[in-house]
Amino acid sequence: MSLMAYTANLGVNQQLYLENQGTQTLISLNSSNAGQQQRQSISLTTGNWTVPPTLFTTKFGFVLQLDTDKRQYFIQIQANGINTLNNAPSLNNAETVPLQEIADSAPQNSNKIEFEPMQPMNKMKMGNMSMSMNPMEMRMGNMSMKMGKKVKSTSTKRFCTQCGHPVNKSDRFCSSCGHQLKD
Repeated sequence: MSLMAYTANLGVNQQLYLENQGTQTLISLNSSNAGQQQRQSISLTTGNWTVPPTLFTTKFGFVLQLDTDKRQYFIQIQANGINTLNNAPSLNNAETVPLQEIADSAPQNSNKIEFEPMQPMNKMKMGNMSMSMNPMEMRMGNMSMKMGKKVKSTSTKRFCTQCGHPVNKSDRFCSSCGHQLKD
């Protein structure tokens, strides 16, 4: 069987996407609500499909039947998940849901974004702030931070390590929280 993909509209803003890639079967359930999209996907090692898949609607949700060169699979599809069933379900009163064959082997509405590799970053400046990446360094006013190198602070102010309140160099305890200060 050639590589083909199928899709089905499950109603209530849900769409099912199926694809057999060699021995792998990809199943994606796309849901969209007002301003929100969700996708649940699983990939199963099923073997090659021998006939197109069949989708049934039951009172418990949807059941997907896959006939492969290994065996027959049944997958339950509900709003809260996609699960393989160990035993064949009763499909006596089930209705068949039409699957639409699509030639594209990527899920519809996949929102795939191609990213360019990151280029080396030049020094960034904004007002009295600057940042460079190699070596990692950040400056703001009279404060600076460097990664990998110990930098002596140029600030003459001291702060309590417990609460952040400003303290004098001669203080042994924080006047705000009482924390013992270390030299």
